[in-house]
Amino acid sequence: MTYPVRPALLGSLGAAFAALLLFRLRKKKLAPASAHNNNNNSNNSNNSNSNNSNNNNQSKKPVRLSRITTPELLEEDESENYMNFYSMNERAPRNFYSMNPMHVVREPVVIAMVGLPARGKSYMSKAIIRYLTFLGCPARLFNAGSKRRDRGLEGADASFFDSGNADAKRQREKIAMDTLDELLEWLRSETDGCACGIFDATNTTVARRKAVMARCAQESPPVRLVFLESICNDEIILQNNYQMKLGNDDYRGAEAAQALQDFLQRVHEYEKVYEPITDEEAIPAATGHKNLKFRYLQTINAGQKMVTAGCDGYIMSQLLPLLHSVHLGPRKVSIVLAGESENDRQGFRGGDSCLSEAGLRYSRVVSRLMKQREATHQPAHVWTGSLQRYSQLTDMLCDTPRMVIKVKVLDELCFGSLEGLACGYMRHSLPEEHAKREADKLHYRYPGAGGESYMDMVLRLRDCVQAFERVRRDVIVVCDVAVARALLGYFQGIPIAEIPDLEVSPGIIELTRSHSGFQVSSLQVEEGDVSLLAKRH
Repeated sequence: MTYPVRPALLGSLGAAFAALLLFRLRKKKLAPASAHNNNNNSNNSNNSNSNNSNNNNQSKKPVRLSRITTPELLEEDESENYMNFYSMNERAPRNFYSMNPMHVVREPVVIAMVGLPARGKSYMSKAIIRYLTFLGCPARLFNAGSKRRDRGLEGADASFFDSGNADAKRQREKIAMDTLDELLEWLRSETDGCACGIFDATNTTVARRKAVMARCAQESPPVRLVFLESICNDEIILQNNYQMKLGNDDYRGAEAAQALQDFLQRVHEYEKVYEPITDEEAIPAATGHKNLKFRYLQTINAGQKMVTAGCDGYIMSQLLPLLHSVHLGPRKVSIVLAGESENDRQGFRGGDSCLSEAGLRYSRVVSRLMKQREATHQPAHVWTGSLQRYSQLTDMLCDTPRMVIKVKVLDELCFGSLEGLACGYMRHSLPEEHAKREADKLHYRYPGAGGESYMDMVLRLRDCVQAFERVRRDVIVVCDVAVARALLGYFQGIPIAEIPDLEVSPGIIELTRSHSGFQVSSLQVEEGDVSLLAKRH
């Protein structure tokens, strides 16, 4: 099978190869000195090695794993339903982040949504908020519909949205601009690095968009305004969105058929005045603001096609790949914690050992539960890391033919020089190091080669979460607790500073796509045992 390579992937690979070449050149320069030092020390080390060889052979030490990798995420081939393994374990220098890139440059951004009701604007808005929050960028959603309901207009029928209703139109315009003012006030308070506020309203007319531009043009320091229009004419997507809309607060307690009729009438009222974004709006004479660049992005049929104009800046460079991935189809992401390994049973931290007997019992129960829950659906794709304990659980799941994708970025957090040591060693023998971790669990990086912080792990998971957004069927992720925390934090929109302390229950965590994002539910597994890290980390 041949898989297309994205331009962004080529750029990432080019950077990785350049870094690897530089690493090897430096290694060659240092080789003579290193060899000389090794020769000088060889005589001193031979005696100690011979004395300790018997002890080393008798002691049980865990297998240590070096996890230094650059992910290469492949496109899935939906036409194939048999089992495929894609292992991406090539070594490459790791990029360490001493500072979150979102905190380097100040960039206040306003994303103004555009489009008819039930076109996925709110869902895309929340997906953007989730992703930026995951990257550590302050991001907030300001929804005009929520403000309308807060002002006592909950349950307003279709007549409130009639363009011929002058009083209602005046109220709608005021609510929209008040919502924008609230967004800009919040954006002014975020002075450290990047920040993004999303103005979630219909903004379906040229006049409204001019008003939004005029208001943003008054800001100092200037803000970067981007219009994001969602266009949808796919009847299957629309019917699914209409059904989801019936669950919002405007139709609480209403009979379904009556609510649907009223909502469709509301859509019809907006269609009467709807003016899609065109390039003519970008002409300075049309905007009325010579110094304000007109930026816009259009998504057609939930990401099947995209049009962008002027979408520069750091935040948009991060969001464009996400918006290529996000779609409105129903799906489920199941996060499955790995079972107890032999290293866990012996009380060692990390390493790459196989499952213990308790871990095998736990994995069998998990596998049986997953197969029961997908009995009426297409087999889910399995994403997992490269460790033995993941592969053993994955093999059990693969009694049912399915695609399995292995990526090292889903491996557990690497503990550096503490990898393979007894759990509790850091607390009792390295109290200063333990205190540093307790003071800042997000940015604390474990000492030694390969040691990672939670922030490092979050940044290496960026491509994975985009792949999970892109996939059109259910996904099972087999991982350990740190990765599970990060993924749960992403799908729930939890600030990254809280991710290291998230509670993750042993068993299966199910994330089901809903109108507001993803709803979470847990399936406890009492039999067997899970990774030691899930209990103590």
